[in-house]
Amino acid sequence: MYTVQLGTFVLNLEIVVYILCGMAGVGGLWLKAKKGQMEASFVSDAMNAVLLWIFIWKASLIIVDPATVLEDPRSFIYFSGGIVGGWLATLVSCGFLLYKGLRTNAGIKAVVIWISAMLYGWITVWLLAQCLLADTFAEVWKYALSTAVSAFMFVIQIRSARIIEWRRLAANSVLAAAVLAAILLVDYGGRSAELQAGAGVAEVGLNKGQQAPDFKLASLDGSEISLSDYRGRTVFVNFWASWCPPCKVEMPHMEKLYATYREQDVVVLSVNMTSTEKNGRNVLSFVGDRGLTFPVLLDEKGDVMSQYRVRSFPTTFVIDSEGIIRDRMLGAVDFAGMERRLKDVLG
Repeated sequence: MYTVQLGTFVLNLEIVVYILCGMAGVGGLWLKAKKGQMEASFVSDAMNAVLLWIFIWKASLIIVDPATVLEDPRSFIYFSGGIVGGWLATLVSCGFLLYKGLRTNAGIKAVVIWISAMLYGWITVWLLAQCLLADTFAEVWKYALSTAVSAFMFVIQIRSARIIEWRRLAANSVLAAAVLAAILLVDYGGRSAELQAGAGVAEVGLNKGQQAPDFKLASLDGSEISLSDYRGRTVFVNFWASWCPPCKVEMPHMEKLYATYREQDVVVLSVNMTSTEKNGRNVLSFVGDRGLTFPVLLDEKGDVMSQYRVRSFPTTFVIDSEGIIRDRMLGAVDFAGMERRLKDVLG
């Protein structure tokens, strides 16, 4: 989940992106309705489908991870049902649109065209967002090309007539899916470049594939700890503050990750943004109340926060055993999301 920090307020960019995705799809349908290619009432139904999608995507957390919800109901604010919830929301929303469309007596073929047009609009904006948020040139290139392909199909769907042959509709969809899969799923050297970076040729920086900048800070017990002390282990460097609401929700998941994988040389190196705390005792209370067992460091001057260009809390860097940055997580991430990223590193 990408976030933007505005004082103590945290803006969830993931929800913003999905709302924009939905608006793009609805906008495409509005253009078709304006041209007389579909019933105008379906546009408002599409808007309701967007809201339904967001609701199910968020609410599905109770199905995917009920323990998290029961432990802290605020999890609904910062977490969602993830990939499972997204597919569930998509199926329900498409079913809703199919039902509403058939009630207009437009015919199954016309309704499928309307829904596919909305989906292409959604996918186009989502791919564009990934392009803008990408860390490496390879990812920017990949998502930019994918956005162009999806946008082209979106325009075709908007311009398509009310009636189109099933064979042509299926052919267009299969072709678009094949092209997007070829672009998104094939590794054009980006992954291998990251692995080569781990062989000792990486420059120091904050992007994926670069060497994580080293730092040294005092821990809660008074000892000094450096990032380089954990070379040979996979490290989750987690920046947080005790006043940060999503940090409070995320921290039990960090503890669960550490407890589950510590025997596999996985470390959570927790960096408290002490320079932003009103009282240093808040840190001790935070750690004690949650029973955190991983190392907690104190960034009293904010130097490491500046060094890592942390702008929102929590922010987590995933660093492999060679000290190479393999991922960056902005905002709260649940255990499943952390574990998925960890398995990508461990292979």
